[in-house]
Amino acid sequence: MENEEKDIKETAQENEIVSSKENENILALDDTVEQQENEELITVRPVKFQTFEDTPPNRSIKKNLDILQDISMHISVELGRTKSSIREVMELEEGSVVELDKIAGEQVEIYVNEKLVAKGEVIVIEDKFGVRITATNIQKQV
Repeated sequence: MENEEKDIKETAQENEIVSSKENENILALDDTVEQQENEELITVRPVKFQTFEDTPPNRSIKKNLDILQDISMHISVELGRTKSSIREVMELEEGSVVELDKIAGEQVEIYVNEKLVAKGEVIVIEDKFGVRITATNIQKQV
C-alpha cells in the first residue's frame, strides 16, 4: 500500500509539474501573442530626407516660384512723413495742407508688405499717379 500511495503522490506531483509547465507555456504564448499584436500596431521606420543632389536646382526653383506667383502682396508708396500733435490733427479740415518732410521731386520709398524694397520717382500717366523705380534692394538706414 505504501508503494501505491507513493505512486499516487509521485503521479500527482508529476501532473502538477506538467500542469504548471503547461500554464507557463500558455502564459508565455499569451505574452508572445500580445507582444506581436503590439508590434503590429507600432511600425518604426527611419526618416528619409531629400538631399540637395536629388533634384535639379532649376526645376525645383521654377516649380516653387510658380506656386508663389499668385500670392497677393500689399504695395505702398510713401511720399513723406510728418509729426503732429493731437490738437493739430483734430483741427484738420477740408482744404488743410499737411506738410511732409520731403521736398518736391525727391525720391519716394516703395514698400512691399511693409518692407522697403525700392525707391522711385512719382510720375503722372494720363490722370493717375505712378512710380518709376530708380533703385532696388535698398537697405533701410536707421
